[in-house]
Amino acid sequence: MGGGRSRVPDPPSQPVMTDRRTFFLSTPIYYVNDVPHVGHAYTTIAADTLTRSRRLQGRDAFFLTGTDEHGQNIERTAREKGVPTQQYCDQIAAVFRQLWDRLDISYDRFIRTTEDLHVRGVLKLWGRLIEAKCPDGRAAIYKGTYSGWYCPRCEAFKDEDELKQPGNLCAIHERPCEWTEEENFFFRLSAYEGWLKDEIVSGRLRIDPDARRNEVLGIVDQGLKDFSVSRARVKWGIPVPQQPDHVLYVWVDALSNYITALDYAGDGALYKKYWAGAAAERFHLIGKDILRFHCLYWPALLQAAGVPPPNREFVQGWITKEGRKLSKTTGNVIDPRALVDRYGPDPVRYFLLRESTYGQDWDFTDQAFVGRYNSDLANDLGNLVSRALTMVVRYCGGVIPQPFKGAIGIDTGSQIDIPEWPFTSDAPTRILERYEALDFAGALTLAWYWINQLNQSIAKQQPWELAKSRDTAELHTLLYQLLDNLRLVVLLISPVMPRAAVRVFAMLGMDPDDRAARDLNAGALPSGLKLGTIEPLFPRIEKEKTVPESNTPPPSAAPATQGTPPPVPDRIDIADFTKIELRAAVVIAAEKLQGSKRLVKLQVDLGTEKRQVVAGIAESYAPESLVGKKVVIVANLKPAKLMGAESNGMVLAASVGDKAVLCTFDSDVPPGAKVK
Repeated sequence: MGGGRSRVPDPPSQPVMTDRRTFFLSTPIYYVNDVPHVGHAYTTIAADTLTRSRRLQGRDAFFLTGTDEHGQNIERTAREKGVPTQQYCDQIAAVFRQLWDRLDISYDRFIRTTEDLHVRGVLKLWGRLIEAKCPDGRAAIYKGTYSGWYCPRCEAFKDEDELKQPGNLCAIHERPCEWTEEENFFFRLSAYEGWLKDEIVSGRLRIDPDARRNEVLGIVDQGLKDFSVSRARVKWGIPVPQQPDHVLYVWVDALSNYITALDYAGDGALYKKYWAGAAAERFHLIGKDILRFHCLYWPALLQAAGVPPPNREFVQGWITKEGRKLSKTTGNVIDPRALVDRYGPDPVRYFLLRESTYGQDWDFTDQAFVGRYNSDLANDLGNLVSRALTMVVRYCGGVIPQPFKGAIGIDTGSQIDIPEWPFTSDAPTRILERYEALDFAGALTLAWYWINQLNQSIAKQQPWELAKSRDTAELHTLLYQLLDNLRLVVLLISPVMPRAAVRVFAMLGMDPDDRAARDLNAGALPSGLKLGTIEPLFPRIEKEKTVPESNTPPPSAAPATQGTPPPVPDRIDIADFTKIELRAAVVIAAEKLQGSKRLVKLQVDLGTEKRQVVAGIAESYAPESLVGKKVVIVANLKPAKLMGAESNGMVLAASVGDKAVLCTFDSDVPPGAKVK
């Protein structure tokens, strides 16, 4: 039955969640001196994705974000805009919250440093610090005078090695620092050197990636300096008790949001559960520009106050544009609100996490965004959803079919031929492990391999042929397996693209909160459900035309002439040849171009990207026979339109009589390998 296709192995079992600790995750709180930029969105999307993946496995998670609203910069900006400082903070905090709502950020608490819950918690922490003794018996807090170069933008004093010369410029903001001398309260960080090093080396405070951990240890080894925890020249802040001329500085004020939001002031239930509890995982996502403050200042302050320190910090890289760090102060920001307006929330979430290696710097380009959207979302995922559901409408009346009873985890000895499970049985666990490691790109790469395997499975299994043969049992089993695979892979990418998942579940006729929809076991898809309305998931974005439309296929995509080979043209210089970029590619999907006898539309994987290429080889190769083949393509041709289909490259083939013979390889080469 079915011509020799193999029986599907038993489906994977539910991934086992062995970690039952409560999970607290935070972003930094964002400074409200301006509206949010894409760096803020990047961190918050990563935090939301990690939280959603933990919840998917049944983990008890609490996700915190918020805004830092005190300081000299805020006061100055509000004054420049001619509004009261609190009103200005209210306006910008609302912009952050609106953006997070539009990006489907599932935070549990949005903390603001101007709210009473926070202020009460800060004052409680300050009271503990004032009374605290260092390991050597000295007071943790003391009064002193500080003089040095002060950056108003950072609201921090800078060491000489943190300045750019000439001009004593802040290395981050590239603005002049001011020489300042004032009386402050100081925290005796130097007394906690040994404790901090032991926490980090032992792994009790885990800092990732390793390069950032080593950077922090390097700072400790150079010797830690005490730091000021109050300001006498700033008015917009939390006043120091019994010291009306001082306000508490950012290290005590802003950093403490992580516990004040949990009602540290009242020793509340959330604080006990998610921070103070012995079974609490306390995890911060931070940027590398605030590494020192979160990995050294904050743990030491908590240790002095008798509060458990964080046990994990992950340091993300910077997004750059044309090699420069994105920054509100340097004026090269990317507005995430405009991205959401243009593309929607899920494509923004997907691109930021798929294109980057979390923890490393990476460069944002509009071209890469559109390429990812069209290739991964419109072509791969969108086409899979459309093809799978349309076939169920066509062959099953729009009702999820009943599979043959031996197909889903029941060994009846039947040899019914159904598609091979397109992934190893531990695929869901492997994807969830990648999320756990904050390897978001790795999780999505595994998921998209699965998606592409499903697209190939449709081409190989040809359900339309089964429909013609009236092999109902095999057809229904095949389509059921396809939809159940689709449900599973969409569930596993739902931490990144929650809205797309909801839409696909609705098309499957499922409530996204139903147990069956969120079941990580294969075979959990209920049969008999009536499909919902099928709609395009990610319509393609039309790129601007770079060449005129043409109905003429590329010359090497099909035989140039019949009969004898054409004469060899005049020789060219090596410089001419080096202009041509030849790359190895794997065909991951193929179909005949509607209305054409000669053209076939290919989806090819170049390793770093996927492309659509149209080739005039349909008379020599059946589309299904092309899937999995390694071919050579000209990768740097300008796009062309062939009978309305865009072609981004040229497949190389030799002409033998009236037949095209593809250029390929006699041993395995990775996709994207350069041909020279």
